[in-house]
Amino acid sequence: MIEEYFRRRQALTRVLSTPAGAYLDALATELKDQGFGRWKLRGRIVGAAHFSLWSQKGGVSVSRLHEDGLGRFQRHLGRCRCRRPFQHSRHGDVCAVSGARALVEYLRRESLVTSPPPSPPIQEQPSLVSAFNEWTRQQRGLVPSTLRGYSRVIREAIEDLGSDPSKYTAQALRTFVMKRAMAARRSCGKETVTAMRAFLRYLVAQGLCRTGMDDAIPTIAIWRLTTLPRYLAAADVDRIIGTCGEDTAVGLRDRAVLLLLARLGLRAGDIVAMEITDVDWREASIRVSGKAHVQVKLPLTQEVGNAVLRYLHLGRPPAATTERLFVRMLAPWTSLGVSSVSALVSRAITRAGVESPHRGAHVLRHSAATEMLRQGATLSQIGIVLRHEYLDTTAHYAKVDVRRLREITQAWPEVVPC
Repeated sequence: MIEEYFRRRQALTRVLSTPAGAYLDALATELKDQGFGRWKLRGRIVGAAHFSLWSQKGGVSVSRLHEDGLGRFQRHLGRCRCRRPFQHSRHGDVCAVSGARALVEYLRRESLVTSPPPSPPIQEQPSLVSAFNEWTRQQRGLVPSTLRGYSRVIREAIEDLGSDPSKYTAQALRTFVMKRAMAARRSCGKETVTAMRAFLRYLVAQGLCRTGMDDAIPTIAIWRLTTLPRYLAAADVDRIIGTCGEDTAVGLRDRAVLLLLARLGLRAGDIVAMEITDVDWREASIRVSGKAHVQVKLPLTQEVGNAVLRYLHLGRPPAATTERLFVRMLAPWTSLGVSSVSALVSRAITRAGVESPHRGAHVLRHSAATEMLRQGATLSQIGIVLRHEYLDTTAHYAKVDVRRLREITQAWPEVVPC
């Protein structure tokens, strides 16, 4: 297979004569299955061969290749005087290093590398924090991003209060929370309160702290309902969706994602976690795994269903091996990340020329809730679609229905002179 990527026989011979030559054909097949095009794949194969040759000159055999050598190999590329086809220009260095990394990963999977794998970065994590994270992950189903935020707060608390929870006092806990909340912005103060209450409840459940200590955490004055929801008008949402052309794979994918966000009020994390099997075409529904791993089924409207179906038939790479529904359109064909979904929305807002201070995926969720309310849906119905645990969270959207608010408002009382 590797022959089709080299026009000159001499270049192919030099590549295959390197220490990694016997493994390059299998590596090329793997890279092709991941969706790499001709020239990027060729650059990675040459980079893998170059890395093995450079390592051999340094006294490192193929079986002793290691990820630690990639940095030195990249520095070598900057001053490389090797013979063709190994001599790289600056713009080819990244491709060469990627090929070298792919070679080491392939050899490890095939048990052809005997060098120990690289050690993970050492993180000084107090045992209390590690135990709390594991317990919370199992009991509450919190996602890693939330746990990282909690861990920062708890580490600071342990540094300030000590590692023996039995000695924690209500006064010390209140002092820590108020000091950290006043030193940060308001949203960080809320995170401090939430993280500390969760941590103290864990300590109480494990018998490491006195019962009721979580009640010592003060409430930070943040009135959620004092602000208006961040939303876009229905016409603006339609303009944003309309910017996705259906003549390209990227356009088909982006249109399906935007419709799921704007019509069903999904979160970016819901899009990332969604798998192909979550779509039930017979029942016209879609399964969503939300916060705390709670799964619900939402109705799949005709508009959304058609967009997802067109993406699956005409847009999604047929060779993508992941079960995730939405994938990258550039090799390797891996699933999207949360930041990718938000960036996708931001680009669509820019293309549509819509003026909005909020450009992430969540603005479409707010817009979906606002539009449902204006179409006559009740707050409880909206809460079910948005999967809110508490009704007061959904009540936040009641303020955007100006027509209904006018019906219940009373005239301002006149000042009666004494």
